[in-house]
Amino acid sequence: MTQRIFMYMHCRRCLESMPAGQSAETWARLNAGWTKEGFQVWCVRHNVNVFDGHLDGHKLRQLPDDYEGDTPSSMH
Repeated sequence: MTQRIFMYMHCRRCLESMPAGQSAETWARLNAGWTKEGFQVWCVRHNVNVFDGHLDGHKLRQLPDDYEGDTPSSMH
């Protein structure tokens, strides 16, 4: 499987305090994980919530390791 992320999440406070010459990728201090309701991204540096997504009871499935992504014709 390849990395398919096209838009990253960042802590607003981290972006504001990021030193010159530092990239947001290397400056980030995020933890991400499952909650009882869904998924949360937490900034360790500033001890604040970045994202808290609730799944409203929907089930997720993990994609197989050999998943190659959607083809352009099947993307919406």
